[in-house]
Amino acid sequence: MNRRTTLKTVAGITGASLFGPGIVSAAEPWAREKTQLWYTHQELLAELESLEQRASALSLEGIGESLEGRELVAATVGDGDEDVFIVTEQHGNEPHPTNAMMDELRHLSTADGYTARVREELTVHVVPMLNPDGAMRNQRENLDGIDLNRQHDYDPGADDNPSPEAQAMIDYVTAIDPLWVADLHIQGGPWPDEKDNPGDYITMSNFWSSNPDIEPAVVDRGKQLNVAMWDRVEGFANAQLSVYPGGTGANIARNAYGLRGYATVLSEMGASHPYEGMNGQLVRQCRKANQVLLEETADGTAFDRDPDRVAEIPERPDWDEMGEWPWEQS
Repeated sequence: MNRRTTLKTVAGITGASLFGPGIVSAAEPWAREKTQLWYTHQELLAELESLEQRASALSLEGIGESLEGRELVAATVGDGDEDVFIVTEQHGNEPHPTNAMMDELRHLSTADGYTARVREELTVHVVPMLNPDGAMRNQRENLDGIDLNRQHDYDPGADDNPSPEAQAMIDYVTAIDPLWVADLHIQGGPWPDEKDNPGDYITMSNFWSSNPDIEPAVVDRGKQLNVAMWDRVEGFANAQLSVYPGGTGANIARNAYGLRGYATVLSEMGASHPYEGMNGQLVRQCRKANQVLLEETADGTAFDRDPDRVAEIPERPDWDEMGEWPWEQS
């Protein structure tokens, strides 16, 4: 793969007042430009470029473009023999994991401690904000109304994928051939008295590959990573973990990459929350979960765990228990 040396000029592909030729404005208000909570695409690229300039351990590579011409960028940290891959914001209205991984990229590329071992043993690839067109509209789908997380069963190099964003991820992931793929999301769901009783609020639901055609050893590696998170994240910053009720479809990233031989982890933060004071807490939990994945992959302890212990993790409440969840089968 060609290494990325410069960022594209971003003024023409971001905010509504900066549109260049051919860029279509969003139908709804651009929430990302009206808040200091979440990255706009322009802010994300600027922060990544600044980090690359400051941290020799981090490099950037352009891996493709969105339908609207926004650049998709992979950040790489470390030079270890084992590659791992993390993606955020396949769904453009799920920003919490992007904040978490930008924080973690800064830490991974500059700090010592566990990060030095991670950099030595692993090559960590992170694609933050895979769906920038959706993110800038605060919508789940891309510009054409396509759900990226239903388009991962196309072959590498395919030219008929309706989501160039998902195809860019397919091409990149299959080229680096990682040990595992972590797909970070948030989930909605009505929760009673969540502001007054945060103990009632399940903050993270995780899962692994579940398609029946995936090799059992691949599934077990995903389960071991989930057990590692259960052992070390449950209770952190009031985190409450559960098993996400995901489906078996081969087009979903969690299963599509499992079928290619990569262990997978789905992490669904319970972050669609009306109480903004919990946003920082939820971002911390997301970051902690990914630190555990990286640390325990680097030292091998995750793969000493019993995969059958996923049975200890409680199932996430379903419709008839907690009300309707807006997005099932991720």
